[in-house]
Amino acid sequence: MVPGMFIPADHHRHFVTKEDLMGQKESRPKRWLSPSLETDDQVLRGAIGFVKLEDGLTARFSNAEDLHDLTLEAECGPRICVSLILEGQIDAFIGEFKMPMPVYDPEAHHWTPAALVFSQSKPEKFVRIARKGVRIKKVILSISHEWLFGHLELSDQDFAVFKDFAERHFATLKWTPSAHAISLAEQIIAAPKRTPFQYKLYIATRAYGVLEEAFQKFSSQHTPAFVNAVDGKDRQKLESVERFLIEQQGHWITADELAFTAGMSPNSLQRLLNRTYGLSTARFIRRFMLEKAREALERDGLTISEAAHISGYSSPANFSTAFKREFGLSPKQVT
Repeated sequence: MVPGMFIPADHHRHFVTKEDLMGQKESRPKRWLSPSLETDDQVLRGAIGFVKLEDGLTARFSNAEDLHDLTLEAECGPRICVSLILEGQIDAFIGEFKMPMPVYDPEAHHWTPAALVFSQSKPEKFVRIARKGVRIKKVILSISHEWLFGHLELSDQDFAVFKDFAERHFATLKWTPSAHAISLAEQIIAAPKRTPFQYKLYIATRAYGVLEEAFQKFSSQHTPAFVNAVDGKDRQKLESVERFLIEQQGHWITADELAFTAGMSPNSLQRLLNRTYGLSTARFIRRFMLEKAREALERDGLTISEAAHISGYSSPANFSTAFKREFGLSPKQVT
C-alpha cells in the first residue's frame, strides 16, 4: 500500500492486509496486539488512507470493515486533532481519554456523526479495539502546534483562545458538523485516484474546509466552552446529555428534564456541568441550543423561524433576542 491509497468505488471488494496496515509510510508506527495473524492475512474490507498535506498537517481516513476482533496501539505525540467519525463504533483510547463515536438510530437507519477537536500537550498511547464486522467511516486531521502557530498570527483576536486550548492536555471541543462538513469528509474518504500531486491537492482543499468549520468554534464571537478532562462514566453522561439536546426541537428543555434524561439528580448534573464546562445547567442548555441554531443558520440555510424551532424557542423574536445576547450578533447577521 502507498500513502494516500484511494478508496475505490468497489471498496467492499477491496481488502487490506496486515502488512498494508502496519506498513503505511509516514504514518505513526503501530504495535499489533491481537489476534495472531500472518503478514499477508486480510484484516480489513475496504480501504484506508494517510496523506501528509504539509509539515505538521496530516489526514488519516478510512471506509473499512474489520474482519477480526482487532487491537492495535501506537504512540501519539503532542498535537491538535480534528476528528470527524461518520459511521461505526469502536473503542479508541488516547491515554485514558475515550474518543466519542457516532450514534445509530435503528428506526431511521441513520448515523449521527461524532465531531470533535481535542488537544494533546504531551505524548500518549493510542489504543484501537475493534470488533469483527464493524465498519468505520472517518476522517482524522492531525495538526502540530508548530503548524498552528506558524499560521496563526499573534495579533489574531483568537490567538489567546487557541493558545489556551493547545496548552491544556485533553481539552476538547465538540461541534455538530454541518451538511457541508460531512460532504467534505465524504469526498476525502472517496477521493478519486489521480496523479500524486492532484490527489494530494484534492484532499488538502477539502481538509482545509473541515478545519475552517471546526476552528470557527474557537472564534471569540462563539465564546467556546472547552471541556476539562473527565472520567469515563462522567463522559458517557455528558455524551447522553448532548445527544438528547441534539435531537430536541420545538420546545424548551428544562434543567429537571435534562437531569432526568441523564439519570442524575438536578444537583448532580449541575455539579458535573460546572466542573466540566464552568456553566450552570440552564446556561449550558441555552448555549448548546443557540450554538445548534447558529450552525444551522450559517451552514444549512435555515430561516430564522426554523432556527428558533430547532433551538426550542416558540417565538422567533425571543430567539433573536437570546441569540444576540449570546453572540453579539443578530441571526440575520450570520446568514
